[in-house]
Amino acid sequence: MDENIKENEIIEEEGKAEKEEKKEKKAKKKDKVAELQAQLEAMQDQNLRLAAEYDNFRKRTQREKKALNGDIKAYILGELLPVFDNFERALANNTTDIEAYSKGVEMIFTQLGDIFKKLGVEPFGEAGDAFDPQKHNAVMHIESEDFGESVVAQVFAKGYKLGDKIIRCATVQVAN
Repeated sequence: MDENIKENEIIEEEGKAEKEEKKEKKAKKKDKVAELQAQLEAMQDQNLRLAAEYDNFRKRTQREKKALNGDIKAYILGELLPVFDNFERALANNTTDIEAYSKGVEMIFTQLGDIFKKLGVEPFGEAGDAFDPQKHNAVMHIESEDFGESVVAQVFAKGYKLGDKIIRCATVQVAN
């Protein structure tokens, strides 16, 4: 009988050891789950912060663009106001001297051209230039032996560019 008792005790001890082992595994699993849950929460928090930071960056960039746009407009208008003032003076001039009036308009035109140069605006489109559909808007065609094929024969309105950007295409007549 002692052997049965010893066997029962051994079996009980083995059962207790298995229960302890299972408890330890459960505790380890719970710890691992808690650790992973903490990592997940940290990542979610980081993701939310990053999204908020991006949203703030986007809003700040929009505000800066809007402010810059207003600053650019103010700068350009400030450059053009003296020209406007000179046109106003020319219109208010009651003299009948056409030569003086013509010289005044020419001076205003020169002043405006200087402002364009200062801002980096360049005119283009002269008679005799090769026709380029990227830069020229052909509104008429003529048959002429004076000009070669696809050459600008007459310019109705000059084109303007700022660096490589075309502001306005030149309106031209093209010879075929």
